[in-house]
Amino acid sequence: MLNKLIATQFRKPSGLLGLYSSYRMIRGNRNKYEKVIRVLDIQPQDRLFEIGYGPGDGINMIAQTCPLCTIHGIDFSELMYKKAAKSNREYLDKRQVVLQHGDFIKTPIVTGEYDKVFCVNVIYFWDELQSPFKKVLSLLKPGGAFYIYMATKETLKNAHQDVFNKYSIEQVVAALQRAGFGEVEHHLDRGYIIKANK
Repeated sequence: MLNKLIATQFRKPSGLLGLYSSYRMIRGNRNKYEKVIRVLDIQPQDRLFEIGYGPGDGINMIAQTCPLCTIHGIDFSELMYKKAAKSNREYLDKRQVVLQHGDFIKTPIVTGEYDKVFCVNVIYFWDELQSPFKKVLSLLKPGGAFYIYMATKETLKNAHQDVFNKYSIEQVVAALQRAGFGEVEHHLDRGYIIKANK
């Protein structure tokens, strides 16, 4: 029961346990964000969208280093929304960053607006992949791309099965192709970094 409670906090942090999960996310995900940001190859005027921004660390890293790009994002944890808003207040005030609180699938988001959509350690919390992948595809401009960081199935072997969907790289690539993405590239760097082109 305790293991499931802790696992649930990584999916949707709340309360005191959520604050602890947030701290763990910041420490554990920073190097993953660094890897994804390198692959994103962000250009001036790029419009980016992050799904599941958590405490907002990745968005903050991008906003600091790429002042001419715009970063939007959504997270369905109210606690993470508040923490991300606090840590990115400077960029929110300048409208370089725009944050939403809500469910990615259910919340209306302007389509065809983004050069790059990305998510880090989010994919395991989707019970099926077609709906989110098709929505991502609709958000991208022609020529845009979707970037995913995900742990290997082996890394997740001890993760609680009622909370984490332990997708293999083959399952994810096949789902991206079924959703309508074109070329899908991936490489292994402790976890998988996937790029799917519209």
